[in-house]
Amino acid sequence: MTFLIIDDHPVILEFLESLIKQTESNVEIIKTYSVEDALLILKSNQIDRVICDLQIKSGKSLVIPEFCCKNEIPYMVFSSYINKSLIDSLKSMKITGYVSKGSRTEDLLTGIRKLIASENYLCPEVEQEQFIKDDTDTPRPLLSKAEIRILKAYNNGLNTDEVAELLHLKPVTVRNHRARALERNLCGFQELTRRFIFWEE
Repeated sequence: MTFLIIDDHPVILEFLESLIKQTESNVEIIKTYSVEDALLILKSNQIDRVICDLQIKSGKSLVIPEFCCKNEIPYMVFSSYINKSLIDSLKSMKITGYVSKGSRTEDLLTGIRKLIASENYLCPEVEQEQFIKDDTDTPRPLLSKAEIRILKAYNNGLNTDEVAELLHLKPVTVRNHRARALERNLCGFQELTRRFIFWEE
């Protein structure tokens, strides 16, 4: 069995590799930091199982789940980002497992065992999140501190070049932050702005 692990933190890659080897002895493990490299590996190798983060600086967060869904490869998401709309989106992409990076090691091991067996598994934190009913239909946006600063500047009527000058960033950096925020929240810029304003009030 061949595993592909995708995460841009070397410590996480080593940790996941050690847990997989604890669980399955006859296994080959390929590790990469890059979404682009991961896609090349997936297209050129027989990959049996995938574990990926959704927050990888080098590429769009849902590209790997989409590829795994299309090619019927069992995959598990191991990520810090969890909300109901994201869980629902991943379920539509035939996700096998979802484990929070805040989970206990025992839960992560269970997720790996279930992934090997091609059985569905949601860690307790994710399981609880999917049944939460908000008082509003407006999901809380998932934003980094940098993305919040950028979104606030846009909301003040600034364009990309002006936002970059205000925050002492390059315009391409501002655009990249904006693109990642839209990808993570699965919506357009106008909708993300609406959600941000709603929850900031």
